[in-house]
Amino acid sequence: MNSDNHRPIQNNTFIRAIALIAIPVLLCMIYVAANWGIADVYYRPAMNQLRNWSLGKIELENIDWDELRIKLSKALELDPNNPEIHESLALAIEGRFSKAAPKDAEAEVFRKLALDHYRQSVKLRPVWPYAWSNMALVKFRLGQIDDEFYEALHNAERLGPWEPSIQRTVIELGLINWLVLPKSERTFVLDTISHALEKQPNEALKIVNNHGHLDIICFIHKEKPRVVEYCDEYKKVKK
Repeated sequence: MNSDNHRPIQNNTFIRAIALIAIPVLLCMIYVAANWGIADVYYRPAMNQLRNWSLGKIELENIDWDELRIKLSKALELDPNNPEIHESLALAIEGRFSKAAPKDAEAEVFRKLALDHYRQSVKLRPVWPYAWSNMALVKFRLGQIDDEFYEALHNAERLGPWEPSIQRTVIELGLINWLVLPKSERTFVLDTISHALEKQPNEALKIVNNHGHLDIICFIHKEKPRVVEYCDEYKKVKK
């Protein structure tokens, strides 16, 4: 009988203990969710603006780039572990200097800052090929053709093997830096070209031609009808 009398008290104590734990957790979840919601208010319009710029639909002035950085920085303060925000902020930081020379002193400062955000983005979301691709582009613009550059290219191609823009970036950066690439990396670039010839042969051949390596591809892939056709057309024009 005494045991039965103690049971409701024990149950109430247990319920209170659970409530003491659950309420702070719930409040924390509400706080985090609210921050995510507010972060999205800053992030979404900025992301759409960057997308339209990358597609060539709009031009952005310096004041536009400044506003994008402010919005995305606020979003990141509210949601610091969001890889998309890190990637978009990186693009907003270095986007205004996309046409600047590789060794432009002012651009270099911003590019290094952008690189830090790309690194954080791929750390938080290592399976997203576009972040790796953009990271490789910034590394190139900084003149950092090193192991991290090669890793970014390999991960971009591995995670997005049939994405046209990924293929273009890997091929472009590979051929631009062809003379300094070790043998293993040249093989990797040639393999990427082979993949691209399956999906976008004209685009791949045009890039190769622009960088003066068409003869190599004509020889390696002489069994591919489109390659032979393109190479024959080029030889006729060249004559």
